[in-house]
Amino acid sequence: MRFEDVEAARQKYYAKKIEIEKKRVKITLIICAIVFPIEIVLATLFLPKPDTSFESLAMTIIPAFILGALQLAIFSFISVAATAKDNSIKTELFAAYKRAYKGYFVQQQLAKFFTNLQYSHERGLNKNLLDETRMIHTGDIFKSNDLIIAKYKNTNFLQADVEVTDIVKEKDKDGRETTTYVTVFKGRYLIFEFPKKFDFKMIITPESSYYNYVDTKTGRELSKVETESTSFNKMFNTYAGDGFEAFYILSPTVIENLEKLGQKYGNALSLYFSDNKLYVGLNDNSDAFEPPDASTPINEQAEINKVIDDMRIIVNLVDGLKLDKAH
Repeated sequence: MRFEDVEAARQKYYAKKIEIEKKRVKITLIICAIVFPIEIVLATLFLPKPDTSFESLAMTIIPAFILGALQLAIFSFISVAATAKDNSIKTELFAAYKRAYKGYFVQQQLAKFFTNLQYSHERGLNKNLLDETRMIHTGDIFKSNDLIIAKYKNTNFLQADVEVTDIVKEKDKDGRETTTYVTVFKGRYLIFEFPKKFDFKMIITPESSYYNYVDTKTGRELSKVETESTSFNKMFNTYAGDGFEAFYILSPTVIENLEKLGQKYGNALSLYFSDNKLYVGLNDNSDAFEPPDASTPINEQAEINKVIDDMRIIVNLVDGLKLDKAH
């Protein structure tokens, strides 16, 4: 895959998009040119002479408003129907543009940083996996893509974009049911395997409470742990079986690096240690590794920098938490 291939795919997609927009405008203008003269003639022949009374104005304006709304709906339907085939082609061209972008920018940059790489922009994490960890609420609608399975230094990991939506049904004051779609998680979910040996759970979260206080394996309740770092305690809440377990991992260096990550990602970052794995949720309302708007030429170096920045959290976590080092 070459950069020229990405640009060519972008241009084809954008050209089709503009073609469809022009076609819709043309169709609408043709319909208007046919319909409006007929309406004027009919109005002249059949509508009563207007007067200034409120009733007369209402009898004229209301039907005109209804007719206008109906025409707009009809025009839109005809326009969409007439461009249905073009829209299908546009969808295919956008998919080709996305594949080209991710093949050149994402796949190639990932290969420079990581080994044992498997990458699929269409596949994602299994919802059941997140349900089992109980780290995040997986909601009513679950979407995941951009699955990365790879190795950095001595650490195997996987990452994927995740979006979780809740469907909230409520009744208004008149008893009518309303449906609202609420995004509860949008960002990335990462899982690391590393050689530090432990058999306990620890949760580090910006939230002041956590709904899973019990280690399901041991039945032991997790309790809040205070570290010696006041700034860390203000930034995160830590829960573990006891302080000894927590400090097995939370060395001064790890705490310092977690603070740096907290300063960068704010309240979006949560971590969950369990069974020699680290689960990381980054709820930063982002969608990593997505192509830019197709209306302008791609800035190759800017896109490379963006992809590298999207990968930076993996490097920062492994290096900062020393996940590649046996304890």
